Amino acid sequence: MDGGDKQGDGLHLVYVGKSRRRYLISSDVIDHPLFQIIAQRHADRDSSGGAGTVVGCEVVLFEHLLWMLVNADLQPDSVDELVEYYTC
Repeated sequence: MDGGDKQGDGLHLVYVGKSRRRYLISSDVIDHPLFQIIAQRHADRDSSGGAGTVVGCEVVLFEHLLWMLVNADLQPDSVDELVEYYTC
């Protein structure tokens, strides 16, 4: 992800799913290692080069991911499974 994704107030533009639903996501979430891996996996598969960060999972899964990143204590040994789940 590049600095061009930043929208001010520490928010970053993220497009989710086939519909490319638009989210403004906090830097805390963007900087989370799990989010970074998921976003990078999609970037590696998608060469469209559009503006903003794109996450390819379904919107409902992304909303669950956001909840987990904010509320759950993720253990390092579960990260690989979560990456596979959210990079559908």
